[in-house]
Amino acid sequence: MTDTATWVAACKLNELPKEDVKRWDHGSKSFAVFRTADDRVFVTDDICTHEYAHISDGFVMGTTVECPRHAGCFDFRTGEALNPPACNRLKTYSAKVENGTVFVQIG
Repeated sequence: MTDTATWVAACKLNELPKEDVKRWDHGSKSFAVFRTADDRVFVTDDICTHEYAHISDGFVMGTTVECPRHAGCFDFRTGEALNPPACNRLKTYSAKVENGTVFVQIG
């Protein structure tokens, strides 16, 4: 089996404030790129699993994000849905920072 996943540059780290989220579109898909207070970076799908809304428009506190539509919360480190109406986890992606650029593993 061949690994077809590739690392794609998403944004500059300095474009993403600490404890915040940024929408990143790649191809026909939207991703949410998160930065924690201690400079860790996480990436999830940007569309809420409950009903169509961009997670990147939500409120970030610690390592959770609240969907702007119906206030369902997710742990963006794992994608886990933390409270109703969200019940399905967000897909997560590997992320890394190299030379000030955030890369996401897609494939």
